[in-house]
Amino acid sequence: MWLQPAFILATVALMLAAVALLVSWSMWRHSQRKLEAMSRLMRELTRTRDSYRKQIEELQAANIGLGNKVSDLHRLQGQLSEQQQELALKDPQGRLYSRATRMVQLGADIDEIMAECEMPRAEAELLISLHRK
Repeated sequence: MWLQPAFILATVALMLAAVALLVSWSMWRHSQRKLEAMSRLMRELTRTRDSYRKQIEELQAANIGLGNKVSDLHRLQGQLSEQQQELALKDPQGRLYSRATRMVQLGADIDEIMAECEMPRAEAELLISLHRK
């Protein structure tokens, strides 16, 4: 009775079903672990992306601020250049003294300074005594 073919077939079928169920459960559990790992990785990637996005926004804001400062400095440099030109045009005598001073610093003698800058001897001597110390 125990060894009847129908009983053996039913037992084998039941064992195969149990093995198939065990394999399916194992595969499902493995898939679940993979899904959990992928979910953790996705959360970490999302945090990293958000951090990078924030850094980019901060860099963009800093870049805009620097651009504004460069524009302001460029504008100021233009104004100063204009003022410098105006001052040079208003004081031609001052240009001669600046030139004479440079000549003294470069080692020119009194006759050269008097000739180049159309300056009286007393003024040339004074410049030399002031700037050659």
